[in-house]
Amino acid sequence: MRCLHPYCPRNQQPATWQAVINSPELKLQAQYRAGALACLNTHYAAAPSMPATPRPAPPMPSAALARLLRLCPCLFNQIDVAPTPRAVVHFCELTLGQEITAANVHAAFMVQHPNLPPGFNPGPIKSCGSGGAIMEMLCSEVLTSAGIPAMSPETRGWPQWEMPGHVLLNEGKMSSLQALGDILIPCAPTNLIISVKSEVARERLLYSANSIEGIGFGFFKEPEEFWTSSRMSLYKRMGFTAIYMPDGTHQAVMDHVLAAGEERHAININGTELYRPLSVFATDMLRVIGRSSALL
Repeated sequence: MRCLHPYCPRNQQPATWQAVINSPELKLQAQYRAGALACLNTHYAAAPSMPATPRPAPPMPSAALARLLRLCPCLFNQIDVAPTPRAVVHFCELTLGQEITAANVHAAFMVQHPNLPPGFNPGPIKSCGSGGAIMEMLCSEVLTSAGIPAMSPETRGWPQWEMPGHVLLNEGKMSSLQALGDILIPCAPTNLIISVKSEVARERLLYSANSIEGIGFGFFKEPEEFWTSSRMSLYKRMGFTAIYMPDGTHQAVMDHVLAAGEERHAININGTELYRPLSVFATDMLRVIGRSSALL
């Protein structure tokens, strides 16, 4: 994930605070630049620490500070404000010491889990409190790492359509469509809509497909939610083409399905696997994006 903090452990091409202050993306008015730069050079000449240590916030308008935090998510370890979901994902990758991919996204989820040790190292000063949005950003980061970045919003709030790319349905003007799902993957004959869920599926996942070509993505830990023939039939009836889950959960589900002789129910409309491990999610999306959903 992009972070312009000059001392970010993941920053391969470190900037300077001067470069950050002058960045067109920060949009900081000239009268605030000298004071903000002096504060950053004095109090922020270090990488995120463990434990997190609050420091004086740079003197600038609140809107500019929000933009600074977006450009430099490491600052949530140093400024006493609640982190954004995007920043939480950044601290997950700092803790893992590598970018978030389909291979380690479950481990990243466990890092930020509020009830499981050891947690972040380093981490934000405060907790986020937006668990659903964090999981959506984890999925988005997997896609970005695979070469399918999130489309940036243009000035009016609509995404700038670029391929390959994905659309976050919880940002900008697209948020009016969030009831349909969380992430859109451009595809033919219909776009794929990814519904991101946590550790428990229940009926929330089942009814989130809205009879559109749906993809389930979650950190499900209860395999018994998935292995009955009736549940598999319902998922397909509701429009799911594939449901991705942690590799261990997937193994437990398929072991039970095979032992029960019901593997014929675990096949989607395209004649391929309905249930799949998270580790193949990015590969699958790369195969179908901008092409045909029938390849899934």
